[in-house]
Amino acid sequence: MTPKRDVRLALAGCGVVGGGLVRLLHDARDEIASRFDVNFSVASVLVRNPTRERHVPVPDSLFTNDLDAFLQTDADVVVEAIGGEEPAQTIASAALRRGRKFITANKELIAGAGDRLCHLARETGTSLDFGAAVGASAPVISTLRDLLGASPPRSVRGILNGTSNFVITELERGVALDRALATARERGLAESDCSRDLDGRDAAAKLAITAWVAFGIAPSTLRIRRTSLLPGLPQLARVALGLGGRLRLLAECVQLDANRVVASVEPTIVSAASGFARTHGEENRIEIDQGWSAPLTVSGPGAGAEPTASALLSDLLRTSPPPNARGPEARIFLPATDGREHRWLLLTDQGSGFVQRAVAHGVTIERSWADSNGVGALTSRVEWSRVEDLAAALRASREHVATARVELSDAEVRVQ
Repeated sequence: MTPKRDVRLALAGCGVVGGGLVRLLHDARDEIASRFDVNFSVASVLVRNPTRERHVPVPDSLFTNDLDAFLQTDADVVVEAIGGEEPAQTIASAALRRGRKFITANKELIAGAGDRLCHLARETGTSLDFGAAVGASAPVISTLRDLLGASPPRSVRGILNGTSNFVITELERGVALDRALATARERGLAESDCSRDLDGRDAAAKLAITAWVAFGIAPSTLRIRRTSLLPGLPQLARVALGLGGRLRLLAECVQLDANRVVASVEPTIVSAASGFARTHGEENRIEIDQGWSAPLTVSGPGAGAEPTASALLSDLLRTSPPPNARGPEARIFLPATDGREHRWLLLTDQGSGFVQRAVAHGVTIERSWADSNGVGALTSRVEWSRVEDLAAALRASREHVATARVELSDAEVRVQ
């Protein structure tokens, strides 16, 4: 019989995600031991307040708020579940310098310092795992890593933020925005301040990591066009339904000619028949286009303690270091500004002379309508820079403006 490995774990953070991991390791310990021949034990837990009751199966003596003492812990693996840039970056650097495997669900950390930490891991012969940072239970990173031997994808696009998707689908059911946000918080899907979820910063950090694995572009250098869902989210969701589509916050990175890669995170009106439209609640859905007959799709809950803890456990159970870098023969991709043309929806609460102002900014309006909320318009195909200039001019006139990319065909668009 093969002897079981004993793996000592140092955990930074014991909130929703860290506490979820501790409970999962405890509840599934027999199954983990029998299936994977490994016994995990917690050696130290770094928290702000060691005396606070956390209701996790860890002795009180293992909790500490002493960062230096935590970093000196005799552990095989360090798991970071604090979030933010510091002390997460300090913990990551210290762990990797000592040759310890480092695992994190912190997309801000990887988006900002992933390339440097990856280099440090290679220098010390250990591994950096961050599968839980993107998609939670949807295995985006591991799927892309498995595809590294194939050609780089044509595109990776999808719903990368479960909180915003939950809120949008609640609005589609007729729930008010305040109530949708309150329900998301009650279910553990949103923090008290969920602005990063709704303005696209969370999805942008995840997209930067995704493009790094897919195309080798350092996360800090990717050019991401980011458009917030706020302040016009309820109106965008309502009009999307009226047009015959569904509103989703889509993130994408796309390979263009000359090895250029463009990226965006923006409200998008998708076909009601699409897989994205059928992605409800906190689900994530990511489509990887390899040029095959259909995109490779991964999906699963993208928010909450259990999905993220499960993703951390998957990285813990990985027995060999992941490929943290593309091979020397890999093509070099460069970040570029997205000049592609799309159709766009614009909503404004005033709209006086709207069509004329649009024409003055090089934006042709295909159709427009007015209702009690203001004016709405669908543009012809035009690059985002012109729409952005028009929206900025309208805001300068103290108009409220909301925009969304429109992916509906002419046959799918209902007349307002």
